[in-house]
Amino acid sequence: MKKLLVTSLLAFATCAYAQGTQQTPATQPGQTTTAQPAGTQPQQKTIKDPAEYNAYMSATSQSTPAAKAQALEAFLQQYPNTVVKEETLEQLMGAYQAAGDAAKMTDAANRLLQVNPNNIRALALLTYSRRLQAAQQTNPQQAASMYAEAAQFAQRGLQAADAMQKPSGVSDADFQKLKTGVLTIFNGSLGMDALQRKDYANAQKYLLAAVREPADANNLQDVYPLATAYLQAPQKDYLNGLWYAARAVDLAGQMNNAAAQQQINQFALYYYKKYHGGEDGWQQVLQQAQTSPNPPEGFTIAKAPPPPTPCQFADQIMQKYNNDVSQMAYGDWLFILGSGNQKDADAVWNFLNGKLIPVTSPEHPGKVISATAEQIVLATTDDDIQENKADVTVKLATPLAASKVPQAGATYNQKLIGKAASYTPIPGNSAATQTEGGAGADQTTSPSTQQSSPQQQTPTTSEQQATPAQQQAPPAEQQQQPAAGQQAPAAGQQAPAAGQQPAAAAQQPAAAPCNSNAGVMLTLTDGKVEGAPARKAPPHRTTRRRH
Repeated sequence: MKKLLVTSLLAFATCAYAQGTQQTPATQPGQTTTAQPAGTQPQQKTIKDPAEYNAYMSATSQSTPAAKAQALEAFLQQYPNTVVKEETLEQLMGAYQAAGDAAKMTDAANRLLQVNPNNIRALALLTYSRRLQAAQQTNPQQAASMYAEAAQFAQRGLQAADAMQKPSGVSDADFQKLKTGVLTIFNGSLGMDALQRKDYANAQKYLLAAVREPADANNLQDVYPLATAYLQAPQKDYLNGLWYAARAVDLAGQMNNAAAQQQINQFALYYYKKYHGGEDGWQQVLQQAQTSPNPPEGFTIAKAPPPPTPCQFADQIMQKYNNDVSQMAYGDWLFILGSGNQKDADAVWNFLNGKLIPVTSPEHPGKVISATAEQIVLATTDDDIQENKADVTVKLATPLAASKVPQAGATYNQKLIGKAASYTPIPGNSAATQTEGGAGADQTTSPSTQQSSPQQQTPTTSEQQATPAQQQAPPAEQQQQPAAGQQAPAAGQQAPAAGQQPAAAAQQPAAAPCNSNAGVMLTLTDGKVEGAPARKAPPHRTTRRRH
């Protein structure tokens, strides 16, 4: 869509000034071109020298883009101070664009800005091309720099558009079409740059201004980022965000891009369920969004009732398994231990205390948060892996060789087991104290409990194809989908071992205040890496989250 706008404005430049340039009659040898103040109708430019006029008309009348570009370059070399230098460079941009020479088209635009720093077509072209280059860039820092450069051109373009005057010989309709087109390019680029910088208010402002124009209403390059700006802002606007996300799903489908459509739908559906509480009604929103580019008056989505508190949700898990902790999922254990529900946490801990627990395996790898020869600190549930948050510390029975110590950030897929020794509920972002092994044990802070929030990365659309193929991954919170995980092993299986007697109950600190669910740190001792093939774990390893 944006490429069509750029093509149109360059074509407009070609015809508009061809109509508006003429030779000075011989009876007016003293006529000159005068500059006009802002707000006045631009005066028609004239060429006094007949030879120059003929050379100009010959160059502009060439039938092929390559020939026209060559002729215009020759004209500018022969007449470097021509009165129509700005118009000639505009046509040169158009010729290079038609010839498919992006580098020379950009060079002509930069030369044009040296003649007139406020030339609207050059600013629009450089804004568009720089944004396109940013979307194709794989280096995030370089991409951010390119988006910023595009935004600088766009800001200049908006100012120039305010003072833009209709050229002589151009109809009001054609002039308005040109102005609308360049404003769409400028607003879209400013919005995309703001989104990259997580300036969600300005991203919403500029992207909405772009898609409100009929020429840009069906442009996936701006519609999808607009949805992202609404849904990833700290203060989310779910209704507008979900509407434009549904529009983006439809637009990707119109482009026959099934992969992009699926990805965008997954993104939208995550936020829809977060707001509404389930998938019911989403298909109706998708159908409604096909009929209008913007939300109709009165558009609404029913909001889900408040979710249960962590304490209440811990009770629900216990009820689901009839209080049989041995049948619970691994993630259920961790959630209940950190829920602040002391009664349920005690039930879980009475079962786990002193028993061997497998925390990683080839089927269910963890993420190393930190490691030494003596202990490994891991994130083991899907949610904690996404958030880079430690939930298990394994103190090894035998120190690892230096070459065997895993690096922070690495995926750990060996079968690692240890004996449950203690757990530490984590209230909010503060470190909780931990008591190990009963009276007289040391008080220490929980190690490496990184509490970073889910990354709200900005999905950048692949703007050369109007698909999200080159996006950064969706936000971590978008990726908290149910995944295969590990059920708590029943009695008689290796972990906990059949017939194994629980160790003496470790004295545990009071759980975090009820309803303050920030997580837990489970500490295992006598840890070891087993070389035998790992037992296939039952499904469910995700930490249960309340959305």
